[in-house]
Amino acid sequence: MIKILALLVTLAPAVCAGEAAPPAMEKFVCDGNVFTAMVPSDWEKEEEIIAGRQEKQYGVDLYSPGEKPAGAVSLIYFGPDHPRFKTWEKYLATLRDTKDGIQGEVVGKLTDTVVNNRYAKTFDKKTFAFIPPYAPEPEKIEMLERYVIIPAKKGFYALSFKSPKGEAKRHLAVFEKILKSFKPAR
Repeated sequence: MIKILALLVTLAPAVCAGEAAPPAMEKFVCDGNVFTAMVPSDWEKEEEIIAGRQEKQYGVDLYSPGEKPAGAVSLIYFGPDHPRFKTWEKYLATLRDTKDGIQGEVVGKLTDTVVNNRYAKTFDKKTFAFIPPYAPEPEKIEMLERYVIIPAKKGFYALSFKSPKGEAKRHLAVFEKILKSFKPAR
């Protein structure tokens, strides 16, 4: 009886706060062995291997289960011979350009960071999703995004997170776990 009571007291704060248990993680090895990372095992994974090899863009897109819009994490390596983004600076400038963006979109300050002992640049963005996307009067949902760009000797890595504002704290915790496990190979 005492053990059950102790267990209930231990679990009560998490249950009352409505916190979900963190997702189980599994190792992901990118095509071409360009990176490895621990990713949520129950999240949907999309990896475009054939197209990626043609475009020199390797990676995976991850989507949280059962949510619309879903939380999303992208882990991408852009090779030095990528047809559009030859440098990480050009990619970063494209991401931060708001001239054709959504009204109300806000791009945060660009800062330095470190990912697995590698220099990186990061910034946040407040933007919007429209659900359903092409409906005459879609619902406008505030979204939060974070981008982490890691230069490599050849090419660069682009890691990103996107989530509805109401789920951002939970999804950001998953993104942070992925970042801590991310191991670039180039």
